[in-house]
Amino acid sequence: MIKQLKFTKLKQPVFLLVDAALVVIALFMSFLLRFGMSIPQAYMLTLFTILPIAILTKVPVFYIFGFYHQLWQYASMKEGMRLMRGITSASFLFLGVLWLTHNITIPRGVFVIDWMLTLSLVGGSYFLIRAQKDLFPTFNFTVRDGEGTQVIIVGAGAAGSSLVKQMQSSPECGYRPVAILDDDTAKNGLMIHGIEVVGTTAMLPGILVKYPVDELIMAIPAAAVRDRRRIALGCREIGIACKTVPDLSELVGGNINLAQIRDIEPKELLGRAEVDTDLRDTITYYENRTVLITGAAGSIGSEICRQVVYLKPARVIATDVSENGLYHLDEEMKASLNSGRAPFEINIMDVRDKRAIERVFDTYKPDIVFHAAAYKHVPMMEKHVLEALENNFVGTRNVIDAVMRYECERFTLISTDKAVNPTSIMGLSKQLGERSVRVAASKNAGTKFMAVRFGNVLGSNGSVIPKFKRQIRDNEPITVTHRDITRYFMTIQEAVYLVTQATAIGNGGEVFVLDMGEPINIYDLAVSMVRLSGFEPDEDIPIQVTGLRPGEKLYEELFAAGEEINRTIHPKINEAWNEYDRVADAGFLKGLEDIVRAGDEERLVRLLSDASLAASDESDKNIRFGA
Repeated sequence: MIKQLKFTKLKQPVFLLVDAALVVIALFMSFLLRFGMSIPQAYMLTLFTILPIAILTKVPVFYIFGFYHQLWQYASMKEGMRLMRGITSASFLFLGVLWLTHNITIPRGVFVIDWMLTLSLVGGSYFLIRAQKDLFPTFNFTVRDGEGTQVIIVGAGAAGSSLVKQMQSSPECGYRPVAILDDDTAKNGLMIHGIEVVGTTAMLPGILVKYPVDELIMAIPAAAVRDRRRIALGCREIGIACKTVPDLSELVGGNINLAQIRDIEPKELLGRAEVDTDLRDTITYYENRTVLITGAAGSIGSEICRQVVYLKPARVIATDVSENGLYHLDEEMKASLNSGRAPFEINIMDVRDKRAIERVFDTYKPDIVFHAAAYKHVPMMEKHVLEALENNFVGTRNVIDAVMRYECERFTLISTDKAVNPTSIMGLSKQLGERSVRVAASKNAGTKFMAVRFGNVLGSNGSVIPKFKRQIRDNEPITVTHRDITRYFMTIQEAVYLVTQATAIGNGGEVFVLDMGEPINIYDLAVSMVRLSGFEPDEDIPIQVTGLRPGEKLYEELFAAGEEINRTIHPKINEAWNEYDRVADAGFLKGLEDIVRAGDEERLVRLLSDASLAASDESDKNIRFGA
């Protein structure tokens, strides 16, 4: 631990007095140097006459040039040039005043020497403040309890150089760099701020024998996710703590700060970089519109609220059946939004209740609707068939009806990869929602109806990573349903960003599919999380394979058989397109809705078990309910 000694802060008058003294010394020394260390009596009187003039002309100029408003410990070349300009201007002003005073005669050489000495003494005094921090950190007024945390830095680029420099100039932060690693072998043996590049990351085990440090810090913000994952897991196997600085999407201005050093996060184990979420290009589509979000208390719905309020809408209406969820969302938004943001309102609304939907739409007359309200837990929905279809299928159709009646501009259904070749009630209910969107788009040209399909999102309620973290924290076995099970993953922030982009570019009738990279093996993810938590899988924390749950797939799909993949103007958004008889499908969906509203579960299960009745052509014969 390092304790920083506190001293009284130097005030501006102290610097003024110091500079005044240095101005006097510079002028006196210039006379001595000009006259060979023996100033004639006549010029001695002149010297004492002009000393006050030198102080009164130069020091105010120093003030005007900001010498006394700069934190010189962190000065750069820019401040050095300011010193030179200020001192030169002060010298010319001093010369001008003396030129106007005709009865004072001084040799020209005195002015040149005086300028040089003032630049050396005054400028040098500020340089010493800067040099004390940068070049002589041992003179910092700090007291050390031990040597601090010794670290190896990975990355000999700008980020690594910045990190080494800050650690050396701020030893009170507790880090001491001892070596640098870089996979560019051409950099081996080079020195960065006195610290040697000793090898590549592949040589880490051998390097740790020579440099037994406490931590490894990755300063490679532009590196591929797979490389950072390899280094992090390698550190865990060796038994050394591994931290990182933010990646490029998190950095502002390209500067690395010691405070930004953090532990590796689970999302960095997914083997893919996050999508850049720049909302500026989307603003024109949402500006001055009233935006309504159903299911706003959920993971996706609440993130839509957080992002849309920055798109300059007229107002944002958050609806959900969860009173408690809306309350917490409202408290969060009040705390984070200032008066310059869009008005934000909450309304309790059940999408199964047509009267509640009518009240909200009649009150606010929304322009854009995001429909995120849905039951999503697969095993639970297998036991609640009617409830799943009432909420996810009929509820979607209720909102679609209101959107058409109130002639909204755009409607976007939040769908899921489980809607592709569904083997569960939850997946089937979302597929039926997608089909309802396509039918609505074929009937109504005034509203642009669309759906956005994507896989799992990190950190959502009930998702696998929070579950694994809880099991590791509680020292419980990690449960995985199958050794080979895979899932697509994306962070909530990037998924919602792409949803807002898809909503903006849609022309109506599309089912958009987000590019989620490669699927992740859940068992491998569990192993990685255990190791990064400091434990060994199956030794410290067992990983149990429990078997697939009812309705659960071994792997998810983003496109169904018969669906063509069409590119859009956004590189991370594709369209799943197929051609089928929407008139026939509209009849099937209406009949199915009537059965659900009647609550005839026996007839409903019998109807859905017959794949031929649930499809209007070959491209739709992929419902495998009950399989």
